[in-house]
Amino acid sequence: MLLTALLLAGQLSPFDQVVASERAFSAASLEKGLHEAFLMNLAPDAIAFLPLPGPARPAHEGKPASSVKLSWGPTWVAVSSASDLALSTGPWQVKHTEETLVNVSTGWFFSVWRRQPDGAWKVAVDSGISSPVKFELPQTVENGFKGAQAATARSGGAATARSGVTSAERALSAQAKAGLGKAIEARADPSIRVYREGKAAAFGSAAASALLANDQRKVSCAAEGIVASASGDLGYAYGSCADEGSESKYGFLRVWRMQADGAWKVLADVTP
Repeated sequence: MLLTALLLAGQLSPFDQVVASERAFSAASLEKGLHEAFLMNLAPDAIAFLPLPGPARPAHEGKPASSVKLSWGPTWVAVSSASDLALSTGPWQVKHTEETLVNVSTGWFFSVWRRQPDGAWKVAVDSGISSPVKFELPQTVENGFKGAQAATARSGGAATARSGVTSAERALSAQAKAGLGKAIEARADPSIRVYREGKAAAFGSAAASALLANDQRKVSCAAEGIVASASGDLGYAYGSCADEGSESKYGFLRVWRMQADGAWKVLADVTP
């Protein structure tokens, strides 16, 4: 209740609001249970990857209490200039208890938050990877856009941005048929974050280049949804990919950021 009051009263910056919302979500998962916590924090039209993108809420609606203990916390949060979209990422840990056996899994989550008409923040996209992580709840959170030169909002706002992201996605998808890693690296934002299943997440150009160099998958990808901020500086696309010669599909989430020169670059890529 206190968090809601603070959010509505505007006493926290948009960055602090998202950090507080993410932390409250994680705390609720342990206090109220996984399913209830997700239903409290997922937007009505939230997307999750199972492994293809689809409605997230049905996975939690009408489900019995889960014995799974899921913990997580943000290490990096970035908010659009219009304060309507936000990105949050950090480590997670799941403890599965079966009789006397406790199995522990770890990884990285990457979530897109969207401000609702009432001012509250809700999760619009829930994604992530499994990855070896020495888990502990983060005590500090980096502001991903602090000190960065904000792109000048272009006329048309979200509509213009969606068009730009759509064109960028099409160009990347065409090149990805010859190699996904190279296609992304050619369009990487300097602060790019890359997530691959079973691998350590890569933050920044140098680490991302090393991880992308090993991603030589030749893929065909198709975006199923593209959403952009009203400020026209941030957008994301989600959809499915299939490796060359395979009919098996898997989901992807890609976040795009408009640069000072108006070009769109990949800020985050989650293609397990």
